[in-house]
Amino acid sequence: MFATVTRFALALGLAASAFSADAQAQCGLPDNLDGGPCCAPTAVNLPSFPAMSQQGLWICFDNCAPALQRPFCVSIGKPKPVAQAGALVCGEYNIRYQLKDCGTGLLHWTGGVRATYSRTWFESNAAGTAPLTVWRFIINGDLVPTNNVPNNNCERPASLNQYSRVYFSGHIDYALNCATNTWSVAWSLNHECDAVHHSPISARPAPAGGFDPGKSFSIVGPAAGFVVAPNQTLISDGPITSGSMRWNNWAAAPAICTYREQALGNFVANNQYCLCGPATAGAQNIDTFVSAQSQCGSAVTNSPTGRFTQKRIGIWTNANAFPGVEHLLFDFGELRLQNGCTGAGTIEWYEGPETIGGFPAFDAAGLALGRQFEDLGSCNTSPSNPARRIGAPHVTNSILNFNLP
Repeated sequence: MFATVTRFALALGLAASAFSADAQAQCGLPDNLDGGPCCAPTAVNLPSFPAMSQQGLWICFDNCAPALQRPFCVSIGKPKPVAQAGALVCGEYNIRYQLKDCGTGLLHWTGGVRATYSRTWFESNAAGTAPLTVWRFIINGDLVPTNNVPNNNCERPASLNQYSRVYFSGHIDYALNCATNTWSVAWSLNHECDAVHHSPISARPAPAGGFDPGKSFSIVGPAAGFVVAPNQTLISDGPITSGSMRWNNWAAAPAICTYREQALGNFVANNQYCLCGPATAGAQNIDTFVSAQSQCGSAVTNSPTGRFTQKRIGIWTNANAFPGVEHLLFDFGELRLQNGCTGAGTIEWYEGPETIGGFPAFDAAGLALGRQFEDLGSCNTSPSNPARRIGAPHVTNSILNFNLP
């Protein structure tokens, strides 16, 4: 382990010394959210992220089994900082997505997502030589179909018979290669079935008979080397060996960022079942017990009125390209949050990515991080329906970052 960390630190230093001034300012950049007093405000330190283009994969699940896999050429716009009251909102961006047919170039889906900054870490590639700096965002927003989308329920979700757009939630990881000064990106977007994103308490509830109760959707990039595996993808289970909780103080907007609260706890996998179909249809979903406590008095655990679940999606299998051999899941559900900064106790709906594996990951001190990454954001305000936060674009108050072995 010592040799691995030393090689990583040495490579990072050598790469930085060879960079232009602009690249030096971005590679290995600390985000300025660690090390401060509990609940104190701070300002995030992030680079300028580029526009990206790559092939993505649209996946339709029916009763927890893959029913359709369709490639798209995806354009991801340059993240634009959110502005409020003439200033930039800390850690908040808007990103434009466009999904086009790779053969004809015809646009099928377009829309914007809100990106909430989650965290930064460092990686070495498969050879252990090229250091990467990775920045993760939790994202959510609406995609709007064009007339080029075929009229079937795996490509045009049935909810479009009542609503004009489809809500998606997930993540995007930006990786800067510190040796070559080149960017890579890995991401996911997810729309869950009627029982989740069109439940009676959602912002866009389904009618009594449902839209198409067995269907759920994921869009993943890069598509190259991605294997859809709703029953074989690894799942998170075990102690939270390092982690944090963070509060966005929207009352102080645009200066919403506060320092991270270091946290420990447990993330325990329980029953495996199918949520979007007969329970015995497949083991895509995993009921999960979550419990974590921070050094600032904040705590989070399962809600007594709802469930928290992991959803298996698939595996990136290319060991030579970012993000490496990495398992991808989407996690969501109700958690009870005790805010150590405000004293408030609330029931929050959380959504976010779960990734397992990938290139070896390190913190800023060069210490190895666990292989299981959990990043969750609460759904706090839906502009379209403030009383109903699930299943519509929202802003995030609480961010959870957990590492498991």
